[in-house]
Amino acid sequence: MNKYNLNQTLTTLTGPTKEQIIVGNQWAAVALDKFHKDSTAKINFLIDKKEEEAILEWDSDFSKAAMKEEIDMANHGGVALAFFVMSVLSNYGYVEQSEIGDGVDYRFKENEPDDDDLNFLDDFHYVEVSGILKESATNTLKNRIKIKHAQINRGGKKDKSSSVIVSLFSQPKTVKETHK
Repeated sequence: MNKYNLNQTLTTLTGPTKEQIIVGNQWAAVALDKFHKDSTAKINFLIDKKEEEAILEWDSDFSKAAMKEEIDMANHGGVALAFFVMSVLSNYGYVEQSEIGDGVDYRFKENEPDDDDLNFLDDFHYVEVSGILKESATNTLKNRIKIKHAQINRGGKKDKSSSVIVSLFSQPKTVKETHK
């Protein structure tokens, strides 16, 4: 069984500052700590129908005084896990936030593009991200994935290469599905 640390994203992903990645990882840690002890959990990654069960570790040695809101835990923690999946597990080394109306949250490339490429080439892989602390009768992982695919269909990048990544912190499980 593979063993990962959420902080691996710090060395595999460019685009955001290291500080942005750290804060995202801290939100994910706060969310994971609600359900798992000792900053470690067995996690299920379902990446384009390929399943991997692994050990995920994270750093919980920081002040949580300003990290109480569960919606922020789910949202920002979900982004941190999406960054991890795309960079550590899927070898994308660069990310940018996309714009409202695109129907996706982020765009990834394997390598950081030159400034000229950013202006003219649109060969990114787009990702719509979500996080759920724990499932309820109406807020399930399966349903959230369906909602996120529908969101891509309504957006400006619906015809581009894209995926949905949704994380469930209570179990934990992260699903990446390529959008068709």
